[in-house]
Amino acid sequence: MTATAGHGSHAARARRLFLLCPLRHTTGPRPGVLSRLAIPEHSPMSQFSFRLLVTPFLLALIAGFTGCGDDGPRRLKAPDGRALGRVVGWITLDGQPLAGAQVDFNNKMSRTCSAGTDENGYYKLKFNRRITGAPVGEHSVSVGLFGNNSEDPTEEPLPSIYNSKSILKTTVHEGHNVISFHLTTPQGISEVAELAEVTGLVLLNGNPLVGGKIEFHSERSGTSRGITDPKGRFQLVFTETRPGAVVGPNRVVISRTDADGKETIREAYNVNTTLHHFVQPGENDFNFSLSSQLPSSKDKPPAKPPANPKPSDDGC
Repeated sequence: MTATAGHGSHAARARRLFLLCPLRHTTGPRPGVLSRLAIPEHSPMSQFSFRLLVTPFLLALIAGFTGCGDDGPRRLKAPDGRALGRVVGWITLDGQPLAGAQVDFNNKMSRTCSAGTDENGYYKLKFNRRITGAPVGEHSVSVGLFGNNSEDPTEEPLPSIYNSKSILKTTVHEGHNVISFHLTTPQGISEVAELAEVTGLVLLNGNPLVGGKIEFHSERSGTSRGITDPKGRFQLVFTETRPGAVVGPNRVVISRTDADGKETIREAYNVNTTLHHFVQPGENDFNFSLSSQLPSSKDKPPAKPPANPKPSDDGC
């Protein structure tokens, strides 16, 4: 009995020391964690207990990073509580990435959200320095280079329809938005405009008009030009490398100057032209029959009497 009691006394002391003094470990869990539980280090129970302790912390950590919960992925919000949407995209100019541009999203109910494009034309919008995205809703968008490349905004190389008089608009939704803009310059329009072949004949008083200049001004963009040959025939070119005219409605101007630079064609065909044609996809052939004679007096409206006629000398 004594021996048993003595043994029990020593065992109790050993357990107290075991709980108070962590064991040294070279491998395995953190020293002292399992030892304070009085569980042998290399037993299967030790590994199970360690996993039991660590697993809840790992799950909580993962949930914090992923934002998982009853409401799904964590939503972006502005400091005042308004919903934001993540906005990324690409900006191209004449089919090439536009680097170094400033992209601004303007919402009437919020501040301007901005971003810069990288060498690939890629941008990621920011609400402020710490928060990404833009408020959900309608936005007007401006894209310019003066913010990065010029000290004088008047030297903005991009057309004003993309910045100071921007026509760009978009809508930001909750979640992830990919919003890209493909811009063109007047020089680059020729690379993207849909063109069609245009030929024709110009007659003046029934005879071929030789050396006449003919222009098709597209209502969309760009102008095509041609010169009549000795037979009065012409073929339009949009640029040096692209023949044709822009598909769609066009205003037509025909002119010819003499050796002194004086216009020999009536204003009704150039300055005050009434000529219009719609260019269809494919081949187009237009004929123009001009007249150098002015409309007769019968066709003119009667002259209006003076507003305040002077009384005659006889007092009548």
